[in-house]
Amino acid sequence: MVWIKRLSLLVAGLLAIIAILLAYVMLFVNPNDFKDELKSVALEKANVNLRLDGDISWSFFPWLGLSLEDIGVALGTDAEIVQFDRAEFGLAILPLLEQKVQVNKVSLVNVKARLNKDAQGQGNWQLETAEEVSGSGSTGSNAPTTASASSEQANDENDAINKKLPDIQLDELRIENAQVEYRDEQTNQLINATLNVQLNDVQWDKAWPMVMDIAVTQSDLQGQSPIKAKATLNANLAVFPEREFLTLDSLVLSADVESTALPTSPINAKLSAVKVDVDLPQENVLIDGLNLSSFGVNLDAKIQAYQVLSEPQFSAVLSVGEFNPRYLLTRLKLPLPEMSDETAMTKARANITVEGDLNSIIAQPISIALDDTNIEANAVVDLSPLRWDIKVAGKNLNLDRYLPTPIEPNENGSKEAITEAQIEEKAAAAAGELIPVELIRGLNGHVGLTFEGLTVKKLKIDKITLDSTQQNGLVTVSPLNVALYKGTVSSKASLDVRGKTPILDVSPAIDGVQIQPLLMDFMEMDKIAGSTFLNGDLRAKGNRMDDLISSLQGDLLIDIRNGALVGTNLTKTVCEGIAATRKEQINEQLFGKDTPFETMRFPAHIVNGRVSTPGLKISSAGIQVTGDGVVSLPDSSLNYQANVGVAGSALDKACRVNEKLTRLAFPIVCKGQFSDDPAGLCRPDLKGFASLFANIAKEELTLKLDEEKAELKAKAEAEKARLKEKVDAEKARLKAELEEKRKAEEERAKEKLKEKLKDKLKNLL
Repeated sequence: MVWIKRLSLLVAGLLAIIAILLAYVMLFVNPNDFKDELKSVALEKANVNLRLDGDISWSFFPWLGLSLEDIGVALGTDAEIVQFDRAEFGLAILPLLEQKVQVNKVSLVNVKARLNKDAQGQGNWQLETAEEVSGSGSTGSNAPTTASASSEQANDENDAINKKLPDIQLDELRIENAQVEYRDEQTNQLINATLNVQLNDVQWDKAWPMVMDIAVTQSDLQGQSPIKAKATLNANLAVFPEREFLTLDSLVLSADVESTALPTSPINAKLSAVKVDVDLPQENVLIDGLNLSSFGVNLDAKIQAYQVLSEPQFSAVLSVGEFNPRYLLTRLKLPLPEMSDETAMTKARANITVEGDLNSIIAQPISIALDDTNIEANAVVDLSPLRWDIKVAGKNLNLDRYLPTPIEPNENGSKEAITEAQIEEKAAAAAGELIPVELIRGLNGHVGLTFEGLTVKKLKIDKITLDSTQQNGLVTVSPLNVALYKGTVSSKASLDVRGKTPILDVSPAIDGVQIQPLLMDFMEMDKIAGSTFLNGDLRAKGNRMDDLISSLQGDLLIDIRNGALVGTNLTKTVCEGIAATRKEQINEQLFGKDTPFETMRFPAHIVNGRVSTPGLKISSAGIQVTGDGVVSLPDSSLNYQANVGVAGSALDKACRVNEKLTRLAFPIVCKGQFSDDPAGLCRPDLKGFASLFANIAKEELTLKLDEEKAELKAKAEAEKARLKEKVDAEKARLKAELEEKRKAEEERAKEKLKEKLKDKLKNLL
């Protein structure tokens, strides 16, 4: 250490000169006779006013001793800057012949120092000497230049350093009740300090005990808002001048701080170190066994710093022992966040290994445990410009434990009564900004996250992995993979806050997620079940939840397989409509509570948070459903109509559905709030049912008329055919009779002709 060598040489030289002078004058002169002369010389040469009210005494052999009492020092015309009641010094004579400086005791008692800095920054210890004042206006050629003076000074310092330091042995150094007052008008700051220092058996290259206690009060110049601190220091200090090396071991520093500005007062802390090494030529500082404890928190560290004055580099291993964060906040009188689990945040610990320089910091590994959660992380941070690369892996985190207890429905189904303060707090939270825009605009880095066993708002996530980059207000997450509820979610997302309004884009892809337990855990909505498949794109704008929901835009294609409409039996609703139309009653016990289905497919078109689903189709063995309507996310409501076709074979006993009705699609209206009872959410459209049955009656009447017409026509045709057949038969009979008569006439004519011929023959003959 250069400054130690310089100081040692200076002390040794001064002590030697003082010893020779005192050895002479103490035998022949009374030192008190020269008080006035000493004052005059100090004033003339250094513009220092000395007050020597007490006696000056000395001794010569075997110790060269000096004792001063009641002394004051002032610079110029100002008030005294330093005062002390007594100063004692004792130097062994004979060791000086061996270039050894042996001091038995140095003691300063009741030292008082008053340091003032005015509004212009001038300190009362910075006054010029008389010679400087008289010669400040001259710049003669005899004055050395700055460069030559610096060169000569450097050469003198090197020569002094190269000389062998004398051995120094100081039996005791004691400073008792030293009081320092510092006033700074520039910063409106007042500091009062009282300290005691004791060193014993001080020697080069050996450790000596050091004890110090200090009490400090800091306030403004009017003494308002004071901060009071008390500290005690115990250590063994060793200085190695030749190596310019010093070491502290067994360091223990205890401190108490009091102030009304602190969250709690007093604050007690203890700092200890097994060993502290300072190597000035190498600019290295090594601290081993460092421990800081306060409020039940213990920080252990090992620190290594290199080239601290030129190109600083450091490495450290930090360990925070297990402590109770809830107890710590209570001791600090800081408000605890409202948490649903009273056992949350009661156990924490951490281990960090970090290294770096002025350009970057690398922290790996980082190990943090909070209650049942374990987190491992690595971080690389570039400081200029600021950029980071962070990777985090964790297990078993239930965020719901650290969130306020949700308001539960009471017996009437309404929410529990809440105070006006809670209402205002909830309204403020809803109106507050969700996204810290300015913070995100300053982000520049990369974050990778893998977490297993995560619970958020009762949503159970088996595993989540994401890769995110942040750059000047644009945050992208690609990919985001989540395993939950027997399925997976793969998504890309981005948050853009570069403009006036934040924009959130999400492209979700869901594969096989069981939708019922997810909705039940996340929003206590138990209205649909099944294995869900989804693809689409969504966009929302705003910085409040209401704005994001009301601005939601996008398109989704949704396919739910082997599921059910939970709490709603569409078949029962159809049968209720049929029974109401017939003014009958159904046996509700013959129906289940749900509507099972094999597939539900529909596109979802979202505009300003209102979801329309044209082309909805539900298929199962018992029903066929089509529908369309609107689900309003801002209003948490739905207005939907489904057209349900039922199979009669399985329902004849329940509501006497005949074959004609199985060919119909019955209208069902689902309308209400998300929080409404699912069993009463959907009901038959009785007007639609009446219209259907009117159409059925009309069709049956038309069919009956057609049947009667056909029957009459058939009868007429049959009668016509019978009459025709009868006419044809009569015609045939008459024809036959005529034919017979004709033939008979012909026969008779033939007979007559034969007879005539016979008669003619006879006549001829």
